[in-house]
Amino acid sequence: MGRSAVPTHTSPTEPGTEVLAGPLDWGDPAIVTSGTTYYLYSSQPLPWVNVPVETGNGGGTWGPVEDALPVLPAWAQSGATWSPEVHRFGTRWVLYFAAQIRGTDPAVHCIGDAIADSPTGPFLAAATPFVCQLSLGGSIDPRVYVSPSGSPTLVWKSDNNSDPAKYGHPTIWTQNLSADGLGLLGSPTPIFAPDRAWQDSLVEAPDLVTVEGRTWLFYSAGAGYWTSDYAIGVASCAGPLGPCADTGDTPLVASSARDAGPGEESVFSRGGHYWLVFNPSCSIDGSSARPVAIDALVFGKTGPAIAS
Repeated sequence: MGRSAVPTHTSPTEPGTEVLAGPLDWGDPAIVTSGTTYYLYSSQPLPWVNVPVETGNGGGTWGPVEDALPVLPAWAQSGATWSPEVHRFGTRWVLYFAAQIRGTDPAVHCIGDAIADSPTGPFLAAATPFVCQLSLGGSIDPRVYVSPSGSPTLVWKSDNNSDPAKYGHPTIWTQNLSADGLGLLGSPTPIFAPDRAWQDSLVEAPDLVTVEGRTWLFYSAGAGYWTSDYAIGVASCAGPLGPCADTGDTPLVASSARDAGPGEESVFSRGGHYWLVFNPSCSIDGSSARPVAIDALVFGKTGPAIAS
């Protein structure tokens, strides 16, 4: 895929295409839809934009980059805001994000939450972290799952690999959310951990979806997002509180002629159709910027697959 000095934008409903490219690194992409409008979020590509968001109409260009979270909470260190997730609860929108705990060295990230009346913000962050597993190296990569009955659940990754010698291997966790998305119910539950050779003891970027009565966990794994060994996997789950297990020994999306090291995926749906939004190529030692792409998903008897 080509990259240009000015971001390239295509229709967010067209599968198999790059929807955002350019000189900046658009990691951990997520697309949210509301009515006929699409909102694209990513990890922090610019030091003066904490949570970038762009607005599109599904058939034209994306708008300019705006900051959905212009003011960080006091606990968060500026310059390292990752993996934003935005979800509507009733009449309000809730933003979940990972940020570095101020003063930590080596850096420890935890998940914060913020509210707004619009998906573009400005969001107002809570004064304390929402999920913060300090004994496991921190918490990152939040996503919201909503069951067919409407019950919300938060899914995330414990960031053990921030210091693997001290904390061990990362794990995917879930915990039920209150109806307004601002509270956690029950206890956090581990639902998935690395158990295949290609995962290289790493799992992250989790997202859950239930289609035709079956729940699937999408995740990224491999040697790291900066390597060509990075790939996207999928596991079958008993439900949002797990357990989840791989259905095979190979990833769903691996390095190909199109790009190397795909990952940092999330899933969005519209009108009964599902799409995978992800970084189709890695950023090796900061020498290249990760673009954003989407592919259509289909769900067959054996599980999810990329639509041909």
